[in-house]
Amino acid sequence: MPSSLTWLDHDAAASEKSMRLLHFFRASEARDELGIGGIRDSISDQLFPGTSTIQTRLRYFFFVPWVLAELEGRKVSGAKLGDMARQTEATLQDQLVQQEPDASGIIGKNAGTLLKRWPSSVYWAGLGSWGLRQFDGSLQHYLGQHETRKAIAARSRSDDGDDAAAGPATWDASLLKLRPEEFPLGAGLGLTSEEAQLLLDKWHALHPRSLLTWLARRTQREAAMPEAEHVWAHPLLSEFPNHLRELVEHGRRLDAAARGAAYLYNLQLAELEKARKPDLADEYRDTLATWARTDLPLLQWDLGSFWPSVMGKGHAITTGTQFFLRDWLAIARAENGQVADSAAARRLIMARERSIKKSRSRFDNEAARKHWGGSAGTGHLDFRWRVASGYLGEWHAAWRQA
Repeated sequence: MPSSLTWLDHDAAASEKSMRLLHFFRASEARDELGIGGIRDSISDQLFPGTSTIQTRLRYFFFVPWVLAELEGRKVSGAKLGDMARQTEATLQDQLVQQEPDASGIIGKNAGTLLKRWPSSVYWAGLGSWGLRQFDGSLQHYLGQHETRKAIAARSRSDDGDDAAAGPATWDASLLKLRPEEFPLGAGLGLTSEEAQLLLDKWHALHPRSLLTWLARRTQREAAMPEAEHVWAHPLLSEFPNHLRELVEHGRRLDAAARGAAYLYNLQLAELEKARKPDLADEYRDTLATWARTDLPLLQWDLGSFWPSVMGKGHAITTGTQFFLRDWLAIARAENGQVADSAAARRLIMARERSIKKSRSRFDNEAARKHWGGSAGTGHLDFRWRVASGYLGEWHAAWRQA
């Protein structure tokens, strides 16, 4: 029987996870080949809560509530609310393209109405994390309970007929007050200073120990937002609070370990596909040699202090994942990083991939191997720094307007 992915109607965090899973399978090469995604996401959520790799621009955190809150007051059934939301989001899309035709990050700019992931689904979980959404449930629950919420709002309506109470039950009241009167007409991606203030208040109240909050507060008086290619290369790293500096260092070491394992994984596949990719195995041998010279010191890593920093943070990290990372580090250190021809390292990588993919293992399934592009999972672990640094840049630009 062919596999399928069915949308499950559950809580917001699980819905966001499903969206990430869809994004994962649509990517040309899935990044998490060896099953360390739970660890990666635990670190990401602690550093940059509410963010997601499929988000684009910061102002969508305002656009989505403004779209849905305006529709809540209309006399439509719950079944039609979703369609109306998509129509309004399509109008917003058109307005953004008209106002900022050269801007990056406009969701659906190229796909138009064929867009598969609309902003409301992409940002739903983040809206809850940042306290901008007060409805506690998935987007599907929200749409399905529209008529129930309308009935409750009608009963609580004030004597003078004011029905504004319908909004704050779902959305933060301060957020709704910032909605431009003609929205979505004339909408642009630039954040206002009032919106920047609201975000800082929310970050500080709900995520005071996150790097997102610390960087915003630390740089609010700076002339420019500091930049870095990787979060562990940030120019303010030495000033990070201890718990954040330690978490970033753990992330740096995880990145080094994961890339080494991915390089060996691709080397083994390249050997199996030598006829199709004749030079790739030699390239990965060179890459592993470079990795051994540059990253081996990072593998001298105390996992005893690492696991408490990522376990119990809302992401499943199985014992199998823990054993794999432990064993990989032990072998890599014992081999002084020279793992290309290590029988133990090769067995470990092969066993791990087979345990995750079962019959779809690229080691055993030739058809699955044909879809391998040659560089599966070899990029740096980002921990959502690209998205978060972009958000901080947008936030800082708006903050400086005040």
